[in-house]
Amino acid sequence: MMTLGVSLIIAMFVLIWARSESPVYRPLIQDMRLVDSVKIADKLDQERIQYHADVKNHMLYVNQAQSELARISLAKIGYVIEYPEITKHADLNKAYDEFIKQKKLQEENGEIWQRPWFFKTFKLALGAIVLIILILSVARPALMAIINEDDET
Repeated sequence: MMTLGVSLIIAMFVLIWARSESPVYRPLIQDMRLVDSVKIADKLDQERIQYHADVKNHMLYVNQAQSELARISLAKIGYVIEYPEITKHADLNKAYDEFIKQKKLQEENGEIWQRPWFFKTFKLALGAIVLIILILSVARPALMAIINEDDET
């Protein structure tokens, strides 16, 4: 019974881990010295986008789930960012057009493991494999031992 209880607790922790969404940060700007960092930080704060500034390496990281929103928000103020390149436009229509073209190219040529849904699916599949292994290696033999005990008495 104790083995069955421990395996159920482990299974619950695996399910909780698989469903958890820890923020993953990706680089948005490679060299903050080339842009107006205060203006960019203000825009990210206005849009409530989570970011992390690495002052030592002059890099700006944003939450991966919000990276597209960050790029669109910065395109609104004239900065088109295609990591690691940054283009400053005075005309916002040109900035939007360039951003949309880059986005379409990235969607067409992007690797499958770089897409946002891949890591979530991978975690769920890994959790399912762990659960199946737990059931087959721990829970099933424990239940068989309990059932066989009742048959012998």
